[in-house]
Amino acid sequence: MGSSRLPGKVLADIGGHPMLWHVVHRARRCRNIDQVMVATTTNRQDDPIDSFCKAEGILCVRGPEHDVLERYFQAAAIAQADVVVRITSDCPFIDPEVVDRVVEAFVATPGCDYASNTLHYTYPDGLDVEVFSAAALTLAREQAKSPLEREHVTPYIRTAIKAGRPIFSIINVENKKEAVPARLRLTVDEQVDLDFARLIYARLGKQHPFFGLREVLHLLQQEPDLMEVNQNIMKNEGLYKSLLAEKPIEARKLSLHNSLALKAKAEKLIPSCSQTFSKGPSQFVQGVAPVYLERGEKAHVWDVDGNEYVDTVLALAPIILGYCDPCVDGAVQEQLKKGISFSLPHRLEIEVAEKLVAMIPCAEMVRFGKNGSDATSGAIRAARAFTGREMVACCGYHGWQDWYIGTTTRNGGVPKGTCELTKTFSYNAISSLEDIFSRYSGQIAAVIMEPISVDLPRDNFLEKVRDLAHANGAVLIFDEMITGFRLTKGGAQEYFGVTPDMACFGKAMANGFPLAAIAGQRDLMKVFDEIFYSFTFGGETISLAAASATMQTLMDKDVIGVLWEQGERLQEGFNVLAAGLGLSQYFTCKGLSPRTIIDINVPDGIDPLLIKGILQQEMVRRGVLWAGYHNVCFSMTEADVMHVLRAYRATLPVVAAALESGAPEKFLEGKGLQPVFRKI
Repeated sequence: MGSSRLPGKVLADIGGHPMLWHVVHRARRCRNIDQVMVATTTNRQDDPIDSFCKAEGILCVRGPEHDVLERYFQAAAIAQADVVVRITSDCPFIDPEVVDRVVEAFVATPGCDYASNTLHYTYPDGLDVEVFSAAALTLAREQAKSPLEREHVTPYIRTAIKAGRPIFSIINVENKKEAVPARLRLTVDEQVDLDFARLIYARLGKQHPFFGLREVLHLLQQEPDLMEVNQNIMKNEGLYKSLLAEKPIEARKLSLHNSLALKAKAEKLIPSCSQTFSKGPSQFVQGVAPVYLERGEKAHVWDVDGNEYVDTVLALAPIILGYCDPCVDGAVQEQLKKGISFSLPHRLEIEVAEKLVAMIPCAEMVRFGKNGSDATSGAIRAARAFTGREMVACCGYHGWQDWYIGTTTRNGGVPKGTCELTKTFSYNAISSLEDIFSRYSGQIAAVIMEPISVDLPRDNFLEKVRDLAHANGAVLIFDEMITGFRLTKGGAQEYFGVTPDMACFGKAMANGFPLAAIAGQRDLMKVFDEIFYSFTFGGETISLAAASATMQTLMDKDVIGVLWEQGERLQEGFNVLAAGLGLSQYFTCKGLSPRTIIDINVPDGIDPLLIKGILQQEMVRRGVLWAGYHNVCFSMTEADVMHVLRAYRATLPVVAAALESGAPEKFLEGKGLQPVFRKI
């Protein structure tokens, strides 16, 4: 009864009955349930729940308010249960058929300790079911220590690890029957959720008092506006707030002897000690962060000194499935037996091209490269040849080649004449692109842009760019290095419904193997028959085999759904923690969930890069490889996400202290970060 967001909600009227009445009676309709019990608190404010249960003939167990795990243990002991099915009292749409599916999956899986439909959400929020053995519950009761684990009952079972492996055998039950709209909420956390529940019951409850998910979805197809009532509510806010009550995890002192020794060698052999600026020592706090990594598995990496980290960098986004994905690595191992580079083209070139054409809206033909700069530069050359023009308008980052890098402060060695051929415009400012077309009328060959970086397009910006480019005879190119295969299988162009003439892909395309692609309309792509775009290793088969396996996994599994879900947990969790610690004015996690950044907005006179360095220093010390953003992969688990959020919980107060100190530089214990692109 004491819900902080909606007091008394559990007995709030919905369709003539208290919400708890609906939950209990729906649970009693499950085929596989022997007994339904209510576990509430010993607080006097929950006496009405006890009275309701007595009047309805429902067994009610009362226990500690915040130790809900103990309440469940007591209820299970009284029932002498072998298996416990957990549903929550704020889910008035709980569907007996869905409960039975999860129970049946638990029973049918040998050795299963825990089954749920919440590890990856394919059912709406509010149809949550958890099934676990009494033995697992007993062990959790003995071992779970944190307030979060005690209050939310099952986090210990879902995330406990020993010797690097999960303690419990867990499975997720996915919805393979109903197509569920994104962000459909069938739970009651806020008043708008209660309003929504009452609207649905008013329409369905009289004819079908125990209607299920199918009936709700059918109604929402007829009246889609109903979903707008409660669309903007955070899914797991209570869970994230529980982290604030935990004791912050302590920083560990890292041994970096091998990293620093290798760096000393590299300084004599390799300019900048790295092949990629963004991976180099200047982008990490030296003396605190590792310099060299040794291996990776799933979402974890180990440095050359044996320190383990949850990796939120993921090789700058190529790792979309996880390090050492068995399907990808298996395909590579099979191809290794047959050869890597050949004297003629290989069938894998066709196989991967077919998959890309099937997935990407603009793709009618495809050409391959090895990295993103190959693809963007090839697309620009093709656009120039196709239009007979030389100038380019660009927005975003597009690689190291002269035509683009000449617009940056890293333009050393680029001919001045080349620099003059590329003009930059600003995202969400269509007037800046209009100005370029006005000043260089009839001269612009291509408009190339990242369709989204952090801010969402506003006021039909992408459509306006497309229309403006076409009205002026220019080719529209989307640089989808980051967005490709992350937002949707077809990239940002599919997500936003704006199809360019050509698009460039790479990074996540082959789960870490070096491959990029230009995809575009046939008439444009035929230009590649005439221009010179040719690589000895353009058709190298190891990367093509990896890409084919990656694409197949994207088609066979809900990779995109997992990226959105885990990214949303990181994003919302960070923002709840920042708000709870009074730091929202300084730090916000922004962007679309599969790839978000931490926006740092500190007072004038304080260097944001210094604050980012302190954040990184403290995150690394708590086992998170961090560079200011969240890249997410398919194998990132709930335990990984919770570890990152716990690291933030411990790190943000340190950064707050640095900001309040008036001398934040004293909190940095190594050499600070340096910008890749220096200010002029």
